[in-house]
Amino acid sequence: MKKLKKIALFLIVLIIIGFLSLKFVSNKIVSNAEALPVKKINFEQIEDGQYIGNYEIFPVKVSVRVSIQNGEITQIDLLEHFNGKGIPAEKIVDHIIEKQSLQVDSISGATVSSIAIKKAVEDSLLGK
Repeated sequence: MKKLKKIALFLIVLIIIGFLSLKFVSNKIVSNAEALPVKKINFEQIEDGQYIGNYEIFPVKVSVRVSIQNGEITQIDLLEHFNGKGIPAEKIVDHIIEKQSLQVDSISGATVSSIAIKKAVEDSLLGK
């Protein structure tokens, strides 16, 4: 019986250590994403057309198609959004179009995906 208790205690400690490690790594990923600068873009200087952009911040991968017409973003299509729990970030495209700016707040609880989407739009328009 003592052996079973020791094994159970060991497993509980192992689970707690694993959870704390995962939390630490998750916080590190979010803080690294928040440190990324998102450039201000004058959409009026971009020719009408459709532009493809990509961005990846582990574990998020985004691909977008951005439509520009008469100096404004008229549409942003998410071609790919591998996101884990970041689906709520997809509404950030509406905020970008509404504000005509990449300088919009990230979606709470989906920070990494929000930033990856903004960076993919930036990539599409600046064509690195």
